[in-house]
Amino acid sequence: MDKRYLSLKMAVISAFVIIVCFVCTSLLLTNKPHMRMVFGDVAFPIIGLLVIATLFYAAYHSEKQEKHLKIAWTLMALAFLSYALGDITWAILELGLNQTPFPSVADVFYLAFYPIFAMGIYLFPRSPYSRSDELKIILEMAIVVLTVSLIFWIFLITPNISGSGDLFTGLLSVIYIIADFILLFALLRLLYGKFPEKYYYQLILIGLGVIALIIADSIYSYQELQGTYISGGLLDTVWIIGFILVGLAGFLQFSNKYNSYYLKNLPSGKLSELTPYLPIFWGILAFVLLMWVYDTQYFPEIWQIEIGVGLIILMVLIRQFITINENKKLYKKAKREINNRVEVEKALSSSEKKYRELVNNSMVAIYQTNLDGNIIFANDAMATIFKFESVEELKSKKITEMYKNPTKRENIIRILKKEGSLDQCEVEMVSNTGETIYILLSANLTNEFISGMIMDITQRKHAEKALQENEEKYRTLFESDPDYTLLLDINGVILDANQATVNFTGLSKKELIGKHIKKLGISIEEYVDLKEKFLLTIKEQYVKPSLPILVNQKGENHWVESQFIPIKKNGDISSVLLIATDITKKKRATDQLRSSIEEKEILLKEIHHRVKNNMQIISSLLNLQTQYIDDEGAADILKESQNRVKSMAMLHEKLYQSKNFTHIKFEDYVKSLVSDLFFTYSTSPDKVRLTIEVEDVSLNLETAVPCGLIISELVSNCLKHAFPNGRKGEMYVSLKDRNGNYELIVSDDGIGFPQNLEFENTESLGLQLVQNLTNQIDGEITLDRSHGTKFRILFKELKYKERL
Repeated sequence: MDKRYLSLKMAVISAFVIIVCFVCTSLLLTNKPHMRMVFGDVAFPIIGLLVIATLFYAAYHSEKQEKHLKIAWTLMALAFLSYALGDITWAILELGLNQTPFPSVADVFYLAFYPIFAMGIYLFPRSPYSRSDELKIILEMAIVVLTVSLIFWIFLITPNISGSGDLFTGLLSVIYIIADFILLFALLRLLYGKFPEKYYYQLILIGLGVIALIIADSIYSYQELQGTYISGGLLDTVWIIGFILVGLAGFLQFSNKYNSYYLKNLPSGKLSELTPYLPIFWGILAFVLLMWVYDTQYFPEIWQIEIGVGLIILMVLIRQFITINENKKLYKKAKREINNRVEVEKALSSSEKKYRELVNNSMVAIYQTNLDGNIIFANDAMATIFKFESVEELKSKKITEMYKNPTKRENIIRILKKEGSLDQCEVEMVSNTGETIYILLSANLTNEFISGMIMDITQRKHAEKALQENEEKYRTLFESDPDYTLLLDINGVILDANQATVNFTGLSKKELIGKHIKKLGISIEEYVDLKEKFLLTIKEQYVKPSLPILVNQKGENHWVESQFIPIKKNGDISSVLLIATDITKKKRATDQLRSSIEEKEILLKEIHHRVKNNMQIISSLLNLQTQYIDDEGAADILKESQNRVKSMAMLHEKLYQSKNFTHIKFEDYVKSLVSDLFFTYSTSPDKVRLTIEVEDVSLNLETAVPCGLIISELVSNCLKHAFPNGRKGEMYVSLKDRNGNYELIVSDDGIGFPQNLEFENTESLGLQLVQNLTNQIDGEITLDRSHGTKFRILFKELKYKERL
């Protein structure tokens, strides 16, 4: 037997054993009242604590169900906790202090039980009623409440109020009766509420427990009134039964899914199905109560009972009147349904005709055969599938003749006799022309007849075969790929790996599949980068190839170029293909090439540095030589030569300070060159105001050297001749890019270039040098004498010419 069945069974047996043990012990201690009292005071808290634990556990397991369900079970657990505290206080007063526990502080805990427990029942989830159902329920509940009120009023409340005992004790007894009314309302809510069916058995147990508690409280009030209550007596058993029933409801709540096997064998229904008979029962009970009062003259104020019973009977009649009206409506509805049945039968007949047309015109074969293989019925589609000219020709054959393997039909019949039906069974059959066809068969066996449908899946089988061949082809390509290739799911877990990956990692394919990619010898930093690219791939964003380092089975580092490729299924990314190309040899070759280039860059930088130093030495030698020459003309020649050397030295200085050894940024170079010339000719910026406008222009060495010399010659010429005798003025130096051509302007507002002097044919070494250098860079030079002197040179950057 299923262990889940035993779980609930053992709980019920344990509860029964507890009740029987309590009753037996109480009976055995009948002649020992003190021992029975001790037993009752100790047993109650222990059983109460078991119930509390069960209810709290039920609340814990109800957290993920309906909104208020956890609160409902928690409140019931708190209610029983309050009751247990009352039992403990009762025991302390009765056993420890030898005081009468009623009335006492224990009653505070007992009375707190009733509203808390009722609130728990009230919070159980339920569905609303219609307005007419609500009216009936209100009447039925009023009948029950009024009848119970009369019973309590006659037998409990009036004797307590009119009794000669202590007023406070009597008042407290009445409060207990009112508290029982709270339980009564909770019970009525259980009876009339539309609760989900999955809580049916739990609510049955809670309702029975509430009934037991109300009965026990009522008997206790009556015995206390008569002075016949005995602590630990059989009355306490009724309370124990109420406790245990509620505890079983809590047990069933958290073990419901484990006891489904057992619960499905119990009768099902709804609590509300019991309620239609309650008004008549309580009405009869109220009438019997009135007759009893008439007969015994037990209650002096008999008119009060008459009014109460009259109201009860009136409400019963109103309830029955509402029921009769509803039955009339149901009768009219049933009559309408009967009237519509003829129309339904006509529609059914028409539908059957359409169904036969649908069967005959269906693209799916529909058939019926007997166990011997004779075809009883077949539609046109079946004749078409098996390539018969007509259904009659098809019926002349036995279905057994169409099976490629006759034992297959025997197996099908065996399954049908055992199971009754068969769904989607693939069978190889033979057509009338002898061709093999593949069908998908569904069948049912009823009264020795087999009926069902047949679908021709021959084309699908051929397509599956072609697909399998393609799969084998692509599997071969996948396995023979020299790149390390992995198929990953969207969580990064390996689904497949090719042979190259197996050889690299040293792990078998079985060991690789199911392993996460981060466990393949990747460092944390590289895994973070791969993870980022993997997530971008899943989001269908472009991902650049990455270059992680992998460690093979020998512990050697390998550089790979990895690329993630998303694979879609039904429009969504279902997996990702990771292809890693081993670029270790390429990486090492690249590193060697990069190292060689760095060495050559250092060598070039050193060459430029040494050229600059050598030119600086030549400049210094020329400067020293100038100090030993008294001829001013010869000294000027040496100074001009020195400036020319400096301009070239400055170019080499800029080159070795730059990261680019092929081009020179001219903005800084021109500023440094002109400033140095101003210093050489001892020209103050206050005397000649300098304006330099050089764009972000970079020239190669072939163009930069002659261009620098041209600027040096023209600026030197300006500083020497444009501003004689301390004349002040302005000088302008500009170098700009003009759509691929470069424009160099050196101008001043000095005395101007002599009108009778042609600069193209001058004997001046400097201007001749400017002409030659302009020709060297394929430039054009013009002179504007309108406002001082303005040289304008247009040129292009020279292409590198290979030296021989």
